Amino acid sequence: MPEGPEIRRAADRIAAAIAGQRLAEVRFGLPRLRRFEDELTGARVVGVETRGKALLIAFDPGLTLYAHNQLYGVWYVRRRGELPSTARSLRVALHTETDSALLYSVSDIAVLDADRLLRHPYLTRLGPDLLDPALHWRDLARRLHGPAFRNRSLGALYLDQGFLAGLGNYLRSEILVVAALHPAL
Repeated sequence: MPEGPEIRRAADRIAAAIAGQRLAEVRFGLPRLRRFEDELTGARVVGVETRGKALLIAFDPGLTLYAHNQLYGVWYVRRRGELPSTARSLRVALHTETDSALLYSVSDIAVLDADRLLRHPYLTRLGPDLLDPALHWRDLARRLHGPAFRNRSLGALYLDQGFLAGLGNYLRSEILVVAALHPAL
């Protein structure tokens, strides 16, 4: 499963290609989202951010595309008209006049207004983002001693997105090995 750093890299690639641009065409591969195609076509992409393993693309009419790559999802950025060689299912296609951001093989996708974004069940459960530049080790130390996380093993905590968003199994393992800490501690 892609973890926080991979999602952040995808967000950076997407932002470089389409942020600040108007969308010339929007297509959704999931029927439940197709009602947003006309509304988002012509919208300006005002921001691309991550929260843990979720990627959020904000548009000027006040809507945000939420996508969680889950296990198999992948974002591609291509020149408009160029598609990647893949057998995956296209779920989201955001096209500017020159570039495209394409999301394949994901079903956890939503288009949310500001209120629904604030109440999204996954996003509301997230702890601080691993890649947030404002995150300080003291913040994590305070969380570690709080009642929700006290007396839990580091191995379990590092997989708990409510403790620290964006870590997964491979980063948890690498962190514990480099720190020479047993996951049961």
